[in-house]
Amino acid sequence: MATWQDVEEIALGLEGARAALSHSGDPAVEVGRHPFARLRWDDEGRELLQVWSFDLDSEAALADRPETFVRVDTFAVKASVWARLDRLDRTELTELLTDSWRARRGVRG
Repeated sequence: MATWQDVEEIALGLEGARAALSHSGDPAVEVGRHPFARLRWDDEGRELLQVWSFDLDSEAALADRPETFVRVDTFAVKASVWARLDRLDRTELTELLTDSWRARRGVRG
């Protein structure tokens, strides 16, 4: 079960990452001018992590885990993925954050 503290611990270890607030005041972690991790909440008050990915097939890849990945928005070059933090383990959290950091830096691969 991950927490926002875990997000910050992992994300702030990535090159160029810094703690920030989103435009609406939510805690976030940025690289360059872009957030790559943002804390949100669902209607029940559960913590959600918003991350980004170059994988435009994210929605299909995560479709069998709707209890964890509650929203995927696909755009022209990136996808935005919202996951319940309490459903992620540290390994998966690290993978999501690293992928998002790359996507928001504009680095593929």
